[in-house]
Amino acid sequence: MRNESILIDTAGGWGGGAGRLKIELDAFLAEHRPPVRVIGRHRRLTPSWLVRREAAANLPVAVSLSNVSFLRPGTERRVLVHNALHFLHDRERWVLSRLPPSFRAQIPVVRGSLYQADVVVVPCSEMAQRVVDRLPAVRDRLLVLPNPVSQVGPRIPTTDVSILVPIVWSPFKNVASELRVLLAALDRRRHRALVRVTAHPRDLPGDLVYHPRLDLIGPLPHHRLVAYWRRSTAVFFPCVLESFGYPLAEARVYGVPVLAPDTPQAREIAGPALVPYRLSDVDSLAAALDGLDRPVAPEPHAFERGGYFTRLLGLTRDDRRTGRAARVAAGTLPPR
Repeated sequence: MRNESILIDTAGGWGGGAGRLKIELDAFLAEHRPPVRVIGRHRRLTPSWLVRREAAANLPVAVSLSNVSFLRPGTERRVLVHNALHFLHDRERWVLSRLPPSFRAQIPVVRGSLYQADVVVVPCSEMAQRVVDRLPAVRDRLLVLPNPVSQVGPRIPTTDVSILVPIVWSPFKNVASELRVLLAALDRRRHRALVRVTAHPRDLPGDLVYHPRLDLIGPLPHHRLVAYWRRSTAVFFPCVLESFGYPLAEARVYGVPVLAPDTPQAREIAGPALVPYRLSDVDSLAAALDGLDRPVAPEPHAFERGGYFTRLLGLTRDDRRTGRAARVAAGTLPPR
């Protein structure tokens, strides 16, 4: 029997980015078989679970993937913080009115728990800045690690011209309005692309449900969505309120141009795959469509899972240098 030294709590959602991360975790555990014990599978993240898991935190390292740090003293407490809604900027506070009271109640719990964490892992520099803005005291415990994204086979040549919109639908996202901008830009350029959206008809307003350019393929699990990633001409990702932005990273891994707002976060994650445009600007997006013809070299190892989980779980001592100066020098933490 392995001498287990790391506890991982995976409680919480299995959809969207959280589910994507857990797929990568399972693959890493199967490949490397590190000395870990996993708890919380298929459990909801409830107050009662947070109490119960503390009793299980009797190993040297306790890692939470759920934004809420372990609290038990005497163990090294590591937490992955990957929900931007817990750390809204002042200009984004209008979003709170669209969130249920149960979610709003999570915010002080998430923030308060981070004071007890030894290492706070975030997936990009923008998310690090969000945390620092609200909790300056945890700055020197932050570690920026872009989420792992593994390629499942190379691109598949096709004569089909399509733009994939791989978004988990939420009321606070600006997808419907930006889809209208995309459709107007395509018409202006007389572009023949079909737009495939991972949404149900009930998610979209009536003027979009029956639009001839839209193909509503519905929310798909990762193993089915991969086929679209490998065949799409481009990706459209207009969202700006994200902790990471998996479609930006997937585009880079597969070598698919991604139309996205020109933000520091998009440039950091998408790299050379980014085809930027100005949000809500038809002229800008129409001009950006001309950039879809340029080849984008795939980077299948840009977000390699082995190195990610090695550092997230503390399997290497490299990340023990959590001092701010070391990480600013490496470009992984925003300056004050």
